[in-house]
Amino acid sequence: MRVGIANISKRKSEAKVNKVALVTGSSRGIGRAIAIELAKSGIDIVVNNSKNPQEGLEVVEEIKKIGQHAMYIQADVSNPDQVEDMIERIIKEFSRIDILINNAGIVMDKKLENMDIDRWNKVISVNLTGTFNCTKAVIKYMKKQGGGKIVNISSVVGEIGNFGQSNYAASKGGVISFTKTVAKEYAKEGIIVNAVAPGFIKTKMVEGIPEGIMQKILEQIPLGRLGEPEEVAKLVCFLVSDDVNYITGQVININGGMYM
Repeated sequence: MRVGIANISKRKSEAKVNKVALVTGSSRGIGRAIAIELAKSGIDIVVNNSKNPQEGLEVVEEIKKIGQHAMYIQADVSNPDQVEDMIERIIKEFSRIDILINNAGIVMDKKLENMDIDRWNKVISVNLTGTFNCTKAVIKYMKKQGGGKIVNISSVVGEIGNFGQSNYAASKGGVISFTKTVAKEYAKEGIIVNAVAPGFIKTKMVEGIPEGIMQKILEQIPLGRLGEPEEVAKLVCFLVSDDVNYITGQVININGGMYM
C-alpha cells in the first residue's frame, strides 16, 4: 500500500504544468500570430485587446482547436488599474504567469508641427506606458515563481526614426531603453527580458500605406519584401523558449536588412 501511495504521489509531482503567456494586443496582426505560435509550442495563452471582444474570442477559439487552454481579457494597457485587474484574473485562473509579450501598440501619424499633444500622449501612453504597466504588474509574480520571460515588441522606427512618426518613434525607442533597464534590474531574479524590433510586416496597419510610398519602402529593404507576422512570431517563440537563458537585454532586429 505504501508503494502504491508513493507511486501516485510521484505521478502527481511529475504532472505537466503548462506555461502561461499573456500577449497584449493579440487579436490581430503580429500579436495574433505570436499567440498562435506560442500555443503551438504547448503554452496556454491569455489573449488581450482593448476594443474588440469578438476578435479576441475568435483567437481564443483558434487556440483551443490547437489543444491549449486560452482566455480573453479586454483591457486597456495604458490604464494601470485595468492592467492590475487583468493580471489578477490571470493568476486566479492559472495560478501563474510565465511569459509576457508586450505587443499592444498604435500609430497616430503627423509631421511634428501638425501633431497635437493628444496624438503624442495617446501613442506614448499605449506603446510605452502600456509596456511599463504590464511589466510592473507581472514582475512580482515572476519573482515569486523564480523567473520568467518578457519580450517587448519595439520597431525599426524606434531605431532609425521615420517621417511623420515622432510620437511612434519616441515610444518604440523608449521601449528599447526600458527593455535594457528591466533586464539589468531583474537578471538576478531569473527574469529574461528582450526586445524584438520588426521592420515593415504584412499587417492591416502596413496595408494602409499608399502604393507609391510602399514602393519606396521596399526599395530600402535588401530582401525586397515585407515580413510575415508568422516570421516575427517564430522569433518571439524562440526567445521565450527553454533554450534561451543567456540572452537578455538585447534588441533582435527582424527587418529584411532595412537596418543593420
